[in-house]
Amino acid sequence: MIQVIDQALFELINMSCHNAVFNFIMPIFSQVWLMWVGALLCVVVYAVHCWRCSLEPVGRVVMLVLLMSLSVGVTDFSTSVLKHSIGRDRPCEEVIGANHYNTTTQQWEVVTEVTADKGKMGGSMPSPPAAACMAVAVVLSLLFYRSNPWVFLLPVSVGFAQVYVGKNYPFDIVIGWAIGLVSVIVVWWVCHLVFVRFSSHRKLG
Repeated sequence: MIQVIDQALFELINMSCHNAVFNFIMPIFSQVWLMWVGALLCVVVYAVHCWRCSLEPVGRVVMLVLLMSLSVGVTDFSTSVLKHSIGRDRPCEEVIGANHYNTTTQQWEVVTEVTADKGKMGGSMPSPPAAACMAVAVVLSLLFYRSNPWVFLLPVSVGFAQVYVGKNYPFDIVIGWAIGLVSVIVVWWVCHLVFVRFSSHRKLG
C-alpha cells in the first residue's frame, strides 16, 4: 500500500507537474551547496544580531556552528549506513517515463528503459540532502525562535526538488526528514547532558 502511494506521488510530482519554470528552478534546489549557502547566511545574520544586541556573538555563533556541524555529521552517517543497508534503486534508474535531470550534461532526460547497472548512483532511501536540510532547519528553529516556520521551507523545497529531478521517491524524502529531526534531538540532548555535567564538575571544583 505504501509503495503504491509512493509511486503515485512520484508520478504526480515528477511527471504531471513537469513544466518549463520548474525545469529551471528545481535543479538548483537539488544541489547540496544551496543548503550550505543558506546555513552560512543564517550564521552571518545570527552573528550580526548577537553583536547588535550585545549577546556575546562569538560564543553563540560557535554554539550554532557546533550544533549544526554535529547534527549534519550524525545525519550524514545515519543516512549512509541506511542507504547501503536498504539498497533501494533510484527512480531515474527504474521508472519508465520518469523525468531525470542529468547533472553531468545539465540536460533533462526521459527514462526509456531500466538501466542494466542499477545502483551506480547510490541508494535512494533515505535522501541525504533532505535529511541534512532538515537537520539545519531544526537547529536554526531552536536558536532563531522568530524564524519558525520559515526555515522549514528549505527542507521542503529541497525534498520536492529531489523528487522532481528524479533522484528520490517521496517516501525517501520523508524518511530523510525524520532522520534529520532525530539526529538534532540526539545531538541537542547529548550536548545538554555534557554541558550540565561540565558545569556541575566546575562547581564542585
